[in-house]
Amino acid sequence: MKKKIVFLGVFALVLSAICISTSFAAMPDANNVKQVHEGATVGCTVCHPEGNFKELNSYGNAYNDAGRSVDAVKAIDGADSDEDGVSNYDEIKAGTNPGDAESN
Repeated sequence: MKKKIVFLGVFALVLSAICISTSFAAMPDANNVKQVHEGATVGCTVCHPEGNFKELNSYGNAYNDAGRSVDAVKAIDGADSDEDGVSNYDEIKAGTNPGDAESN
């Protein structure tokens, strides 16, 4: 019985560690955007569609293709990833989503 409890405890810790590490995997990317756009509020939906964090939206794809770095953020700032007539730079500064044309 004691071995079973220890096993379940270890299993729970490993599972927790996996879940936590997965949720923080994109933090460097969010920090890259924040470094370029000081004071910007950046969440998961800047790069991912709402409710689907395994896929990338148009901004996330552009950021990924540009190299996922501070330089990548700068390189795509002038682009309009979601083709809504507003640059990625202006959308991030305004608090709208550069990967969702309906966010304006």
